[in-house]
Amino acid sequence: MKHISILLALICVLACVGSLRAQCCRQSLTLMYRYNRPGRTCADAGGRLSNNPNICTITICADGRAKQGSYCGRGPCNIFGCNCDYGCIPGNWMQTFLERNRRLGVTVTDSRWSAN
Repeated sequence: MKHISILLALICVLACVGSLRAQCCRQSLTLMYRYNRPGRTCADAGGRLSNNPNICTITICADGRAKQGSYCGRGPCNIFGCNCDYGCIPGNWMQTFLERNRRLGVTVTDSRWSAN
């Protein structure tokens, strides 16, 4: 029984060492934005209303789209947000968000980086 416990502990350590060198996709960007054009809702750009009734908020990945799930990987990631299948979602973050929503008249008022 003791040998099995040691073997399992060794396997766990080796799994962690492998993920330390792997690319991690934990970073995301939270944007606060408003519209320059009337008649728009926060959901039009994929966001939600913030505490301020005139400001919307959205957390995005590098492709400018709303973050789906816990991490910004192209495929499933391990529990640490690393070793994501097919790597991290590429893109230019805020620039891509603004380009995607140009027709809506979006103006970013603030941004905040986060890494889970």
